[in-house]
Amino acid sequence: MGTMSTSTDLVSTTLVRVACDGERVRVELSSHAPSAAPQVRPMLLASDAAGARVALVPDGALLLADDHVRIVVEVGAGAALELVEPGGTVAYDMDGRSARWDVHATVSEGASLLWHGEPFVVSAGARVRRTTRVVAAEEARVAIREVLVLGRHGEVPGLLEQHTACVRPDGHPVLIEALEVDAARCQAWLGGRPVVASVMTLGLDPQEPASSTVRFDLEEGGHVYRACAGSAHEAADHGLWDQVARAIRSRTSNSMPTASAR
Repeated sequence: MGTMSTSTDLVSTTLVRVACDGERVRVELSSHAPSAAPQVRPMLLASDAAGARVALVPDGALLLADDHVRIVVEVGAGAALELVEPGGTVAYDMDGRSARWDVHATVSEGASLLWHGEPFVVSAGARVRRTTRVVAAEEARVAIREVLVLGRHGEVPGLLEQHTACVRPDGHPVLIEALEVDAARCQAWLGGRPVVASVMTLGLDPQEPASSTVRFDLEEGGHVYRACAGSAHEAADHGLWDQVARAIRSRTSNSMPTASAR
C-alpha cells in the first residue's frame, strides 16, 4: 500500500501547554484554524499547584475531506496533565480525497500525561493518515489510550495509515509502529473484529489486564496493552485503565479532580 498524499490548506492547530511555575501551574490553551476548517478546542476543567485537567472538544464536523488536525501537547518538568475527550471522532466518506490527524506530545522530566482517548471511527470511503509522536524524558510517566473502529456498524472501513512513535529527547526510539489497513486487510488481519483498543504506558510498573487484553513489554521500557473485539464496548478494558490512572495519580501530589473511564 503506497503512502497517502494529503494536500490541504485547512490546517487547524490545537495547543495544550502545562508548566510548573513556583507554587502554581501555568496552563496555556489555544486553537486556531482557517475560517472554513473545523478545529479541536481545549477547555480547562480543573487545575491546582501540580497540574491541569483539560477537555479536547471538537468545534465543527470532524473529520472531513481535506481536513488537517494538529494537536500539540507540552507538559513541563514536574507538571501533570490529564486529557479527556467528550466523545469520539468519525472520519467520513471523503470521495477520493483524504485527511490528516497529527498529535505531537512532549513530556519532560518528572512530568505525567494521562490521555483517555475516545473511539476514532474510519467510515467507508474515508482516507486518513494519523500520526502520534511522543517525546518522553526518562523519568516521565505517560499513559495514552486509543480506540480504532474500522468501519461503522454494518460497513467496511476506508483506508487508514497510522504511525506511532515514542522516543526519548535524544531521539532514541522506545516504540515505532505502523499500521496500514483497508477493508481487505481488516478482514484478513482482524477476522471480523474491527475494533482495536490500545493503551501505551511509560514509566509505570506493568499492570494486570483483562484476559482479553494482551500485554507487550517494550525492550526500552514501557508497555502496550491491546485488545481486538467486535465493538468498542467489548474492546475497552476499564479495569486496566483504572489501574493505570491510579498509578499515575498516586505519584502526583494534589491530584486533579477525576472522572472514571467510560
